Amino acid sequence: MACFAPNPASGRYFSLFMEEMGRDRVMIAPDYPGLGASDAPPAMPDMSGYTDAMAAAQDAQGCGAPDGGKSDDCGYHTGALVAIELAVTRPDLVRKVVLMGIPYYDAAGREAQYRKNVVEKPLQEDLSSLQGSWDFAVTGREKGVTLERAYYNFVDVLKAGDRRTWAYHAVFTYPAEERAPLVGQDVLILNTHGSLEEETRALAPLFRNAKLVEIPELHHGIFDVGPDILAGHARPFLD
Repeated sequence: MACFAPNPASGRYFSLFMEEMGRDRVMIAPDYPGLGASDAPPAMPDMSGYTDAMAAAQDAQGCGAPDGGKSDDCGYHTGALVAIELAVTRPDLVRKVVLMGIPYYDAAGREAQYRKNVVEKPLQEDLSSLQGSWDFAVTGREKGVTLERAYYNFVDVLKAGDRRTWAYHAVFTYPAEERAPLVGQDVLILNTHGSLEEETRALAPLFRNAKLVEIPELHHGIFDVGPDILAGHARPFLD
């Protein structure tokens, strides 16, 4: 199973979920180009740039090969759209799809979100420029998220540097309402009640074969505070 992270997190974001699911299957969580430990591309990628990189990572693991079998893919926030597009463009690679927190907006909504999020954020010498990221990841973390986990989530933001908004270019130019109906695989949508609860619910009917499960007890930091809950829904669907 391959897990695709929210921007600007690295694959480490899924470590607790991978421990839970990895009891009976192989788990990978590749870093996007320019995030985590991956080298940056020369320019801001579009969605195909991210999906091609994630497909290459799975190909390198033998997924989709004659004897390797297809992969199950899981995506959260940015990763949800990566998983959708990968299912469309590489059906030879993807068997089933698990999605959480889908950032789905109509054309007008995407344009508004693009103006808000795809902004140049150059590096600064002033340490106070990092305060917002620290507050989001650490001081404002969900109850149950350990300080160590929160700290390393903050470190991933730092490692992204001035590329921390790049993935939003792909997200907010992606017509999910056109791509979701092209997904032929079975899809499980775990609708945790966080910031994208309504957006996730709105896209669910557009898939051909999707099951929507409401999980109101999880809000934010879901892979830190509820990996067992998520695995409890994902495992029987994948099995």
